[in-house]
Amino acid sequence: MDKAGQLIGRVTRRDTRVFPLAQESAFFRAPTTAAMIATMAKNAPPRPLDDAALSDFLAEHTFGALATLKRDGRPHLSTVVYDWNPEAREIRISTTEDRLKVKQIRNNPHASLYVSSADHWKFAVVEGEAELSEVVRTQEDPGERRLFITLRTGKLYGTALDIA
Repeated sequence: MDKAGQLIGRVTRRDTRVFPLAQESAFFRAPTTAAMIATMAKNAPPRPLDDAALSDFLAEHTFGALATLKRDGRPHLSTVVYDWNPEAREIRISTTEDRLKVKQIRNNPHASLYVSSADHWKFAVVEGEAELSEVVRTQEDPGERRLFITLRTGKLYGTALDIA
């Protein structure tokens, strides 16, 4: 075994030989880090969230990452502020007409929204087809052309990793 392999075999979470910035890292100082390491060591499986829990989770948050598709099929991600309508099972996002996500939705309406909890132990994904509203000019800035992206839920899923 080479020297690096020997070193990695003896690494602890506070070992600055492999992680020189570990002591400055908020991750290694966080109180949940030890619990997370212990839970992951036990191979605790993520808990699937049911439809009601997913809907509640989406309603509790406002930020997510919208994935649209480039012409070559690769994803393009945009951080967005959204509004979840649980009755209609729709996500609404306000944006401007000149954004790349708008152009991509016009080319291919398939999109996904990923929403994570602040501690990243829980997430939800909304997959579906996006529709664009009519473009309107705002009174505050007549040169600004705004519209809504409405993502209709085709599939909704997510999990939680219970770290306690």
